[in-house]
Amino acid sequence: MSLTTIEHPIKMYIRRDLGITVEQFGKVAGIPQSTLATWIKRERRIEKLPIDFYSALATVREQKIETVYRELLEWQQRYDRYKQEILQTIAGEQPLFSLAAEEGRKIYKIYRTQRIESRLLEPAKRLRKAIDQLNTSSFIQVMIEIYGTVEVPMPTWIAKSFNKTELKEIGQAFYNELLLKG
Repeated sequence: MSLTTIEHPIKMYIRRDLGITVEQFGKVAGIPQSTLATWIKRERRIEKLPIDFYSALATVREQKIETVYRELLEWQQRYDRYKQEILQTIAGEQPLFSLAAEEGRKIYKIYRTQRIESRLLEPAKRLRKAIDQLNTSSFIQVMIEIYGTVEVPMPTWIAKSFNKTELKEIGQAFYNELLLKG
């Protein structure tokens, strides 16, 4: 699998969407380059940056702040997925995100075959809540219930401890396939 390199969303947005360097942006926007470099080095999430930063980007880009923020969030999502796939593609295996989507489809098909899809509704609500709250313990409890209802063993990679980024990515992939596309 060959992945295009994706860097921190701040760098990607400034370089690709504005067409200038981070240093040039810092000068134009009046934001010290050291501040930008620190945000990038510490992998600060787009959602956690100060409003002045979005405003400066919007001014330089001559766009509404809402448009700039949405575009930055898209870069954040790409970056998160890229990091996930790089970190979890081991020895040619599928990334966990893809495995989770596959599992969601598989489990939905089992429920559908047994004609008990309606029994997914309540666990799915709790699954969504666990994902939104990044609550690993609740996530695993609901997954055990979902798999236990149809008496199918849960894959060990689902039962391992996830960090919050992994939980969001894997949980969302599973949930989307389980309910939205199933």
